Amino acid sequence: MDNIRRIPVAKLQLGMYVSDETPNLEDGSIRPKGFIRRHETIDKLIAKGINEVFIDIYKGLDSPYSIPLKSNTQFLSPKIALQEERDKAASVYNEARSLVSGILRDVKLGKLIDIEQVECLADEINGSVLNNPNALLCLSAIREKDQYLLEHSINVGVIMGIFTRYLGYEDELVHQLVTGALLHDIGKVRVPHHILNKPGRLSGDEWTEMKRHVVYGQEILLKSPGVTDVTLAICGLHHERLNGSGYPIGLDESNINSYGRLAAIVDVYDALTADRVYHQGRPPADALRFMLDITGGHLDRGLVNQFIRCMSVYPVSTLVELDNNRAAVVISSNYTKPHQPTVRTIYNLRQRHYEKSKDIDLSSPLIEQKIIGTLDPRDYDIQVRDFL
Repeated sequence: MDNIRRIPVAKLQLGMYVSDETPNLEDGSIRPKGFIRRHETIDKLIAKGINEVFIDIYKGLDSPYSIPLKSNTQFLSPKIALQEERDKAASVYNEARSLVSGILRDVKLGKLIDIEQVECLADEINGSVLNNPNALLCLSAIREKDQYLLEHSINVGVIMGIFTRYLGYEDELVHQLVTGALLHDIGKVRVPHHILNKPGRLSGDEWTEMKRHVVYGQEILLKSPGVTDVTLAICGLHHERLNGSGYPIGLDESNINSYGRLAAIVDVYDALTADRVYHQGRPPADALRFMLDITGGHLDRGLVNQFIRCMSVYPVSTLVELDNNRAAVVISSNYTKPHQPTVRTIYNLRQRHYEKSKDIDLSSPLIEQKIIGTLDPRDYDIQVRDFL
């Protein structure tokens, strides 16, 4: 992984090593690179109007507020064919359902979380993601409305693993981030069922109780041995927003570290694309557009742009229209040719009926079809999950 990370200048600490790759440091009064040994150096950088610097984490300290400078696009190229990894991924996903279900049940009974089990699951997820990230993404799109908390926890873990590895985080930190993502909503087990699964709008008192799930989660995690600061940060910060409108504390962007910003993005994406008891999920491309609209005030714009590149132009489970009047579901993104994913044709748009499905790699020189747009499955009463 790349050792250079960017960090807000206000979050610099003594012992960090400023990289010579940092732009705009040509000033005789400031050393262009090297260790931060005095607070005066940080003050000079701030006074010069520099908002962000690059640090070398191999030579000096790292920080929860740093973000890798270069994304790891090479990782996205599948090492194993989709169908081959699909069977292994299904085993991992079923194991995850069983484990997370057991954890939710145990926590309701007042038991502590076995963090070692969660970390083993994180390793399994990361292994499948490294083989072929599309396999678990396909499975994460197959969900049931009455299993939202269970499946949301798993899916946020899967997406966190894909996104943070794409961003260039090292293996150990990716492992911790996935572990935290799997447990980010654990506090919801203490929220009354009638509130958690209410089909309509929550009342003021109900919304207040719902927001307490973050505090409940932190209380549960603090009692469980082996929980890392990364896991606690993800649980505590995933509903905070950059403009201070989030909860439970209402922190502003200067106090939301990169773990919280990452967690907010993957949490929002999975929540937007999920079918819930009170609304139908948005198509993936629609969800990404919405997320872009709320950057700046709510979500980190730079990270959302990176997330969109990571998920690709046509994310897995997107319903697309081909130029031969066929509707198809994206089953594998193509990161070298993002406009030419592998799709599964399912529907004749002209005659309005289903057809026998067929998988097509649109990047193949033997294939003439191309995508001309995305479709909303609701317009055709298509259940995308049935074809994944």
